[in-house]
Amino acid sequence: MKRITTLIITLLALTAPALAQHGMSIPPAPKIADADTRRAGDVLREFASQLDLSPLDRAAVQTEGRIKSFDSMAHEIVGMITGHQDVDGGGFNYDFLYLDMMIRPEIYQTADIIYIKNKTMRLEFIKTLLGASVPLEDARQNTILKTGLVSESLLRHPASIAFFESRRADLIRTAKFVNQIDSAVFLKNHAELAARLKLIPHPTNPDAPWFSVDALWEDNAQQGGLALTESGFDTSLRSALRTNWADFEKAWRNLDADAANRALADFCAPLATINPDAYPSTRKLSFESMYFKNKGFLWVWLVYLLASVFLLGGVIYKWKAARILGLSVFTIAFLLQTAALILRWYVSGRWPNSNMFEAVTTAFWFGALLAIGFELIARRSPMRNMFALTGAVGASCAIMAAKYIPQLDANITNRMPVLNDIWLYIHTNVIIASYALIFMASVTALLYLARRLFTTDHAYARAGGAAALMHASGADHHDRHKTTLSEVLDGATMILMELAFVMLWAGLIMGAIWADHSWGRPWGWDPKEVFALNTFLIFLILVHVRLKVRDKGFWTAILAVAGCAVMLFNWIVINFIISGLHSYA
Repeated sequence: MKRITTLIITLLALTAPALAQHGMSIPPAPKIADADTRRAGDVLREFASQLDLSPLDRAAVQTEGRIKSFDSMAHEIVGMITGHQDVDGGGFNYDFLYLDMMIRPEIYQTADIIYIKNKTMRLEFIKTLLGASVPLEDARQNTILKTGLVSESLLRHPASIAFFESRRADLIRTAKFVNQIDSAVFLKNHAELAARLKLIPHPTNPDAPWFSVDALWEDNAQQGGLALTESGFDTSLRSALRTNWADFEKAWRNLDADAANRALADFCAPLATINPDAYPSTRKLSFESMYFKNKGFLWVWLVYLLASVFLLGGVIYKWKAARILGLSVFTIAFLLQTAALILRWYVSGRWPNSNMFEAVTTAFWFGALLAIGFELIARRSPMRNMFALTGAVGASCAIMAAKYIPQLDANITNRMPVLNDIWLYIHTNVIIASYALIFMASVTALLYLARRLFTTDHAYARAGGAAALMHASGADHHDRHKTTLSEVLDGATMILMELAFVMLWAGLIMGAIWADHSWGRPWGWDPKEVFALNTFLIFLILVHVRLKVRDKGFWTAILAVAGCAVMLFNWIVINFIISGLHSYA
């Protein structure tokens, strides 16, 4: 028990800084260009802490043909500007940032808020500014290099303009990064932010485009081919909305939180009654807002990490208490991830597997689900703990990647038309579940190789795979105590690999059927098709090597890790770097 207590204290000490990032805190103020910013920043922090933007959480906004919560839209737009990087040290809510950039744009001319994605470009950009005698303190240089955030005023400098124009000419290496900066500057413009704030539904046509707040003042503003005054909008309601929004902006500029809260509540109250047929339920909007305010529940990776530490202790030291704690925490993590998946499913109206973020997180939900099933089967065998351990490590890595890799965008977007097919639910789910199993098998394979490196135990599962599991779970109690850890690790690797092999093969066949249905051919040598086949071929080799070589455990582990590397190359490099029908490049 003393060892368990020590383990818990050590783990809490290690994870405390990360846990603190997810606590409730008052958003700090953005940096203001003046030399003395401390007092102004304190006033803005006080204003932000007293603001109540919850009426907007229950308000809908139309963007890119989809009705969503304002918080969801703000998360998407501000994320495209900032690259989802923490502005001024972090803690800034996206809804606050969106409104502040729109209402007080002058503050953000000199605030470091626009994201430069490429690190090499950041360094060259700083050198260009210093060469043009632009004063940049060392601390600010380091901040730009670390976060990639720069101000619009720096981007408007003549030296900066010439620098980015030269990079724009390199269509292969740097043009896309310059285009991202251009998009961020465009979106940051207060007029563009106001134009995207389409909070007002058409009063009679539920399918017509919505109106932005600015349309309340612009009598001739055309939105979807129709001006607000020509849509049959109630004149008195229009006047009331215009007054309330003007009062809200005035109070915001004066940093008067009480007046801003009253005006915003009065403005949002009648929005759902303008055209009830066009408005989503308040419940759905609240859930969507809650999902994004909690950052998609991506902090669950810490819970999975905690479970993996306890389970590893149970595997290595055979601590019963560690096993119980590990399985308990793993179950809690799985339930939390399940709640997040169901919440996203409810908000988006579709099963979450239509983009890279959803594919990664849903894949390892499948992995955790299969791990629970294996644990139930192996609960009386030496293989117990193994599957929960691999599921916890896999889910922790996947969700952590979804949190910290900007390319894995958590925003809920419309599904591409080509994906509106039943094969999306069949082929994609089978493929991503096999990918999760491949990663999980690499975990036990690496543990096996590590054990061989530090011990003389070179044993392997004699029955292999599913047969080993059935043998270990059988009634032969006499031989069970003779099973070594290397045999258990090798057997778990084979079980995971065998199921992954079958599912990957089935997924490839299903993909060919879908491709023939959608594109008129079952196989087109698309990069992702090729590397999915390469992954399968490695496991086909593994099956034959297992039968022929003497050192079965070693070569099984090596090929399992190699197969995982090819799978990750297919999932990461092909998706984001090499262009193809399946990629995001």
